[in-house]
Amino acid sequence: MSSVPVIARAAVLALACLAGAACSGGSVGSIGSVGAMADLTNPFLGPDYSAWLIGPVARIARPDEIKAYLALHDDGEAAAFIQQFWERRNPKPGQANPLLARFEERAEVADKKYSEAGLLGRRTDRGAIFILYGPPGKGGFEVARRPTDPPIEVWQYGASAPAGLDGRHPDPFYRFTKRGELTVLYVPRPGSLPLSAAPPP
Repeated sequence: MSSVPVIARAAVLALACLAGAACSGGSVGSIGSVGAMADLTNPFLGPDYSAWLIGPVARIARPDEIKAYLALHDDGEAAAFIQQFWERRNPKPGQANPLLARFEERAEVADKKYSEAGLLGRRTDRGAIFILYGPPGKGGFEVARRPTDPPIEVWQYGASAPAGLDGRHPDPFYRFTKRGELTVLYVPRPGSLPLSAAPPP
């Protein structure tokens, strides 16, 4: 086996560690965690395709599609795979795909608003939630349980929020916190008291 894929995977791990994610695996369920980024990177593909799964695509794709994409060894195959991926999800076959158009529009906004620590906004946790479900109905901040921890950013989606690009309705609340230079989904530390269901008014 060539050492190039190993080097590429190591580079992804190094980037994530420098971005501030914990090298023990990052936040559970966090799109931006080291484990998630390494597991979703195809080191055999060029830079335009290797990280395609990282972010909201991993939540839209079926497990068998993720496995198939990670098995690709050619950029041409990757381009064809991506085209077929979106065609399968086109609610208007033979016409322009409104799902893909919404994805690309939101991804462009996410890249402008949520890029950080060397990652495009679409590959961050906030960017992925934004792309999947659109902007939150309300936003705010909570004080962290530990005085040394950064404030917790809270996004709230109402009960009437429509289904997202993944076909699921958003959770009522998403919480994010800083881990080094990267903002990730908040996961309470073991043994800490849970936060209230709703942020303070």
